[in-house]
Amino acid sequence: MFLNNKYKTWHDNIITKAKNRTLTCYTEKHHILPKCLGGSNNEDNLVRLTAKEHFIIHMLLCKFTEGRNRHLVLVAFEGMCRLKSDRRNYKITSRISAKLREESREHSHMKTDKYKQMFSKRMMGNTITLGYKHKSETKNKIAERLKGNQNTKGMVFINKDGKSRAVKPELVNDYLKEGFKLGKDRSYITAEYRELHRRLTTARYKKVA
Repeated sequence: MFLNNKYKTWHDNIITKAKNRTLTCYTEKHHILPKCLGGSNNEDNLVRLTAKEHFIIHMLLCKFTEGRNRHLVLVAFEGMCRLKSDRRNYKITSRISAKLREESREHSHMKTDKYKQMFSKRMMGNTITLGYKHKSETKNKIAERLKGNQNTKGMVFINKDGKSRAVKPELVNDYLKEGFKLGKDRSYITAEYRELHRRLTTARYKKVA
């Protein structure tokens, strides 16, 4: 995943130093193995850096990665360049910074032939059924499915203790007094859930390609 060059050595030295100290000044949390490369939120993958160190680390990451991984860290670095804070004590005017940001634009996956071919295949759909038409009976079945759950039509969703239920509009206020909240329960959508969803979506894209 990484190239063994002087930039990686500089990067590793900064991380090692940061692990063995305690700072009282303003710091920022950094993922040692970036999340865009599969890094986790575990404590052993986190380190506190000064704002300047955090910027330098992201810049160095662009110098010892290659291929798709390099594009991902370039995008992350570009995002770092857009961050603003009164507590950040560095100015992003470096010629190197400008060069890396330009490369991020040039390596954008939206411009690659591979992505265009993948997107084209997805837009074509099922070519085996191209030119065929559904029977009226099939169309009616599809229309019924698209209508959704007719049993909850006109009902209002409320939730409590991780469970959702649909009730009649005139009963909503009574349930709210009992501690219910409006809408469906979304507590299951955690950071881990979103990460799993992202990985599954990425896997589907790769399968199409």
